[in-house]
Amino acid sequence: MNDAEGHAPAPVTSPPAEREAPGTAVAADGAASGAGERPGRVAAAAARVNRGLRDPIVLVGGLLVLGSLALKIHVLRSAYFIEDDFLFIGNAAATDLTLGYLTDLHKGHLMPGALLLAYIQANTAPYSWAFAAGVMAVAQLAAAVAVFALLWEVFGRRWAILAPLAVYAVAPLTIPVLAWWSAALNAVPFQLATALALLWLVRYLRTGESRYAWLTGGAVLLGMAFSVKAVFLPLVLFAVAAAFLVPGRMPAVLWRTADRDLPFWAAMGLLSIGYGLLYLSRQDTAGGQGAGIPDPGVAADLLRGMLGEAFPVGAMGGPGEWAPVTPTGGLLDPSAAVVGAAWGGLLLLIAVSLLVRRRSWRAWALLGGYLLLVDAIPTVVARGRYEPMVGYDPRYVADAALIFALCLALAYLPTRNEQDAAGRWRPPRRTARTAAVAVTAAMTAAGAFSTYTFADTLSGDRVRWYLDTVRHSVREIPAQAGIYPRPVPEDIVLPWNGPRRLTSHLLSPLAGPGVAERIRHPESADTALVFNDAGFLVPGEPAEDSAYFGPPEDEECVSTFGGQVRWPVESLAGPTQVLAVAYNAEQETELGAVLGDTWVTTRLPAAPEGGVWYVPVNGIGDQLTLHTDADELCMEWVTFGELRPVTDGDPWAEAAQEDEEEPSRGESSDGGAEGDGRDGGDGDRGGGRDGRDEGSGDGGDDG
Repeated sequence: MNDAEGHAPAPVTSPPAEREAPGTAVAADGAASGAGERPGRVAAAAARVNRGLRDPIVLVGGLLVLGSLALKIHVLRSAYFIEDDFLFIGNAAATDLTLGYLTDLHKGHLMPGALLLAYIQANTAPYSWAFAAGVMAVAQLAAAVAVFALLWEVFGRRWAILAPLAVYAVAPLTIPVLAWWSAALNAVPFQLATALALLWLVRYLRTGESRYAWLTGGAVLLGMAFSVKAVFLPLVLFAVAAAFLVPGRMPAVLWRTADRDLPFWAAMGLLSIGYGLLYLSRQDTAGGQGAGIPDPGVAADLLRGMLGEAFPVGAMGGPGEWAPVTPTGGLLDPSAAVVGAAWGGLLLLIAVSLLVRRRSWRAWALLGGYLLLVDAIPTVVARGRYEPMVGYDPRYVADAALIFALCLALAYLPTRNEQDAAGRWRPPRRTARTAAVAVTAAMTAAGAFSTYTFADTLSGDRVRWYLDTVRHSVREIPAQAGIYPRPVPEDIVLPWNGPRRLTSHLLSPLAGPGVAERIRHPESADTALVFNDAGFLVPGEPAEDSAYFGPPEDEECVSTFGGQVRWPVESLAGPTQVLAVAYNAEQETELGAVLGDTWVTTRLPAAPEGGVWYVPVNGIGDQLTLHTDADELCMEWVTFGELRPVTDGDPWAEAAQEDEEEPSRGESSDGGAEGDGRDGGDGDRGGGRDGRDEGSGDGGDDG
């Protein structure tokens, strides 16, 4: 290729395999393939590895990659499962591995590969951060190695490729998405797929070998398995090929690129079309989330934050300090000074590249088109109805870090076998080298510092402690106890996720098979247990807003008409609705509860001394009807609603504290007074809800 736009080489008419003289590595591959002998391939691979281990450029590049991996591990040590991570594991643990599960849309994302990894995690190592973080760290390492190989393939063996490699390896844009597992499931494999697709595309266009065409298609499919953004990957590959891999002037080179390998590009287009059709066919599984018509004001603010602040600051190594801080880590909302400095540095890079290389405009056009088509438009369509602060979340432009590094290299470096362009400005070699080293060092240092400080915005220890407590709590549970659901804390999963944030859905994977089923589908029991916000499994009691029904004044039992009683309630259904019946019965008896279209029948064990029985009633309605045997059962009080924990902290620590305070209480009051106090507490329960007694009588009349 010729760097000068006015000196395009003559059209290539030779067969694909003779398009361009391959480099040393490609020639070795071709020779091994032609020989068709497996030992020869192994020997050639061993020889390349041996040469690489002695090559200083490979060694320095390897140190860059390993150093960036160490920084990422530092961040991952401070991170933990949060928000959607729980939903992924909860859903995977509650379903079978089917095609329907793999192709369901999660908040607008079609990502069967990500759901497969979530299923493996949920069924082999549920909530194991070492497993989850380890897989993502390996994938991120593989992506960095693939980028190194891509730069080597495109530009050849030269020290200059270490600059874009360093820019990508420590890019702060890639860090927040790595630290959030559910986001990393999309972004990290997509980065790997993009690098591999570009690498194999270059080899295919240079050698014409069909195996590289198949590998390129496989890499595109890999990306589509994890991210909806991969639907644009064939278009990105075509743009790179036309701009830098196929000789010619714009716009004629576009047709030449397509015509030269028409079957290949047609297959790439079919992959995108097929993915798009599959996505549209599964829209009914999105649950109203995902794509929608954006609000113009929100969309404008979102784009300003994403393209005007988050990307330029993150690409240049910022922000240094992350703010505001969310449960998933810090966002990238920098000060005006930081934004100005980032834009100044970026514009300087662009201006200098335009001076030294005429074709550099293609690189920056490629970057701008990628940001708009692959990052901005999908984000606006998916999130442009909600909150403009989404624009300051760098995970939406994390994949652009790889494209930025590649475009930076394409803007300054001639590709391998490219002829020097005539008439371009050449700065003194020493000056250029010094400036390149200084700029690379500054961007690398800034990126490393921003990566390090991001770890301080993570609160993984809080969630790690919570799940460790849950693991301990589910080891020994009374066989007859009911484990009833309630929402996990808001700082772990946000309330708007509804029933998906219940303990029955999210925490059951931590228990053994039998206990997990009891947590997931609780049944009637004489003891109610719930998880408190600290993760302890403690006794539950009716919440303050529960409906309460007691006996008429001066009577011990709730009045019924032939064993039937009806009360007004408000129920929109949900697994947290529990009917609690305090009763006494000389022998086992049956109780039936009707709420809307839901009918629940349960057997109450004999309780001559009195007892409480808890019954899950998941129904919609405004009237609760109970059917009993009036001669066998005396109901002392009835509640209907959610259960709350009797204590919000560590029950063992609180019990120990009460034991320590017991002697001091004994000095101020005798045992009888203390017993009266407890009785008074029970009386307060009824007295505090006396207003519901009238409803009890009215319900009896309705019966």
